[in-house]
Amino acid sequence: MNLEWYYTFLVVAKYQNYRKAADELFITQTSVYNHEKNLEALLGIELVQTSGRNITLTEAGQYFCNIAKDTISAYENGLYAIKNMKANYKITLKIVVTTYIDNYLLPKFLPIFFEKEPNINISTTVLEDHIPQAIMDGKYDIGIDRKEPLIKKIQYKNVCEGKIQLAVPNIEENNDLLTEIEYFKKYRILSNNHPTYWEDLEKSIRKLYPKANFVSISSVRSTEDLIKANQGVSYLPTYIIKGLQQSQIKLIEPKNITPPISYTYLIWRKDSSYINTFHELFEDFIKQERQHLV
Repeated sequence: MNLEWYYTFLVVAKYQNYRKAADELFITQTSVYNHEKNLEALLGIELVQTSGRNITLTEAGQYFCNIAKDTISAYENGLYAIKNMKANYKITLKIVVTTYIDNYLLPKFLPIFFEKEPNINISTTVLEDHIPQAIMDGKYDIGIDRKEPLIKKIQYKNVCEGKIQLAVPNIEENNDLLTEIEYFKKYRILSNNHPTYWEDLEKSIRKLYPKANFVSISSVRSTEDLIKANQGVSYLPTYIIKGLQQSQIKLIEPKNITPPISYTYLIWRKDSSYINTFHELFEDFIKQERQHLV
C-alpha cells in the first residue's frame, strides 16, 4: 500500500478534476492519473468514472473516501504517538506573519493555542511582504496576512472582517468635535498603515475635505502612539482600541465617511492535521474577539 495514492485519491475526489488535483499536489496530471489507477489495481475495484473531461466517483469510490480518510488519520496519529515518546511536542509549525499580526493578534492567540495544544510547538517569523511566495516556496507552514494572496498554487481563506473606525486623541478640548471633517480640519491624517484600503479611503476623505493633510505612517503601533500624543488621527481596527481599553484614544462613529473593512487571511500550501488544528483554533479565537466587541 502506498499512502501517496490515498492522498492523491482524496484530492481527486475533492475536485473531481485531474488538473486541479495536480495543481494542489504539485505533480503532473499523468502522475495523478497513475496514482489513482494504481490504487484501483490494488483494491481491484473502479473508484472513478470518466466521461470526456468529467470525473465522477463511483459508488465504491464514494464509500472508499471515508476509508482513505480514516487510514491517513490513523497513520498520522500513529506517527504522533511514536514521536511524542521522544519529545515534548509532536511537531513545530513554522508561522510567518506581518508586524501588525505579530503585535496585535499573536500575543492574545498563542497562549490560548498552547493551552489547548501543548504538544504543538510554534516558531514565528515576521515579514511585511511576500508572505504568499514564502509559503509557496515551502519556507513556512502557515502565513497570516492582511492582503489577499495573488499566487494560485496555494490555499487561503478570509478568516476575519475587521470593523474600522476613525481613532482620535481622547482629550477634553475635543469634546465638541462630533464629525470626521472637524477632526480632519484640526489634525493631520496618519495614513498607509494598512496595505489595501487607504487608497480609496484617501479619495473619500479628500472629496469631503480637499485640504486634508496626510502623513504616511506604515506602522500601526507608531500610528497608535502618535494619536496618543495628540499628533494626528487615523482609521484603525476597533478591537485595537476597545481591546486595550485605552483612555488616550477614542473612536468616532461614522457620519461623513463610510469606513473600510480590513481582512485577515490564513495562507497555507498543503493540508495536514496540525495545520487544520491551527486553523480551527485561530478562527475560533477571531470569532470570540469579534463577539467581545459587540
